[in-house]
Amino acid sequence: MESMARFFRHAHLSFSALFGWLNPSVYLMVMVINPFSQLLFFAVLAKYAYHGSNLASYVASNALLLCVLNSVFGMMTVINDDRKMGTLQLVVVSPANKVAVFFARSLLQIASGLFTAVLGLLFGMLVFGLSFTGEQLVWLGFVWAVSIFAACGLGFVISSFALWSPSMHIWTNLLATLLLLFSGANYSRTHMPGWVRGLSEVFPLTRGVEATKALIRAGSSDFASISVRMAEEFLLGLGFYLLGLLLFYYAEHLARVKGSMEME
Repeated sequence: MESMARFFRHAHLSFSALFGWLNPSVYLMVMVINPFSQLLFFAVLAKYAYHGSNLASYVASNALLLCVLNSVFGMMTVINDDRKMGTLQLVVVSPANKVAVFFARSLLQIASGLFTAVLGLLFGMLVFGLSFTGEQLVWLGFVWAVSIFAACGLGFVISSFALWSPSMHIWTNLLATLLLLFSGANYSRTHMPGWVRGLSEVFPLTRGVEATKALIRAGSSDFASISVRMAEEFLLGLGFYLLGLLLFYYAEHLARVKGSMEME
């Protein structure tokens, strides 16, 4: 019981300190106002481009994409800020389980990403006068939780680059753009070239957006197909977390040999 309490205490403290939300006004500006303006832009664009057809599915899909702030930029701080503040060495040399340490740090990023997506959906419902059934909302919660878990896994892989590169904003902005591009939230992936469509399958959120649109348009009637896609998304997320840990352990090995853990 004490170990679980330490796990969640570490998750809370890491999220509050490393993600910079000790000031509520910063959280409000970055995680509420900015995402809402992004959703409003893409929703209005979709409404104009498709003459209001299937607007609910585009609003819901773009609400899901608001988790990119947590899964990419939030996960970047997990390692990048530790390195900048000189505390990463303490994490590396401590006897603590590194898997538990970094999973705890990503746990509240997943929860915060889901919270932001839900706020975005409520905002879209209010602005555009949309409504969803209780069954749709329950299924959306399941799909979004799995999708955000996978997206944070990819964010963890990219954040491990902070062990080598001091220019993390280049990597994170590139990844955020790719997630928006490959997800197919604002257009059908059938319009993509074949090789781009194939590449999008290895990116998280693609399956989540696909399942979100299916739920809005047809409900949970295609239960089997949605469940299979979400199982694939979950396994993809596990693979990203495993890859991120392997990269971290490799960088830790190099740091011990070369003494290169400090931020240049």
